[in-house]
Amino acid sequence: MVILDISNDILSTDTLQFGFKDKVGCTDAIFTLKSTISYFTDRGSSVFVASLDISKAFDSVNHFKLYSSLLRVGTPVMVIDVLCDWYSKLSYAVKWNGAISQQVAVGSGVRQGSCLSRPFLVFL
Repeated sequence: MVILDISNDILSTDTLQFGFKDKVGCTDAIFTLKSTISYFTDRGSSVFVASLDISKAFDSVNHFKLYSSLLRVGTPVMVIDVLCDWYSKLSYAVKWNGAISQQVAVGSGVRQGSCLSRPFLVFL
């Protein structure tokens, strides 16, 4: 939470972003989309829509891209150093039939459920 507080000004997002934010979601996005389509079609315009499904975004975030994006928007280097240290120590192992595999380093993805995961995804 301290890192979020330090980076609060940098991590502000557009009001039209609905993913990875608290208190907004699909219903808000659908309402905005329908309202926009109605506005333009009521005035005789054509409307073309494209969508992007980033449901696996938490799993596929490249750590280097995350750090680069945060540097680009002015995140304090101290915060990025903490994230680099934190993510460099991530590993996983598979447990199957009571046997545990060797640990494998994690090279992508962000920690789901972490207070830091959601706001940092918006800059990728």
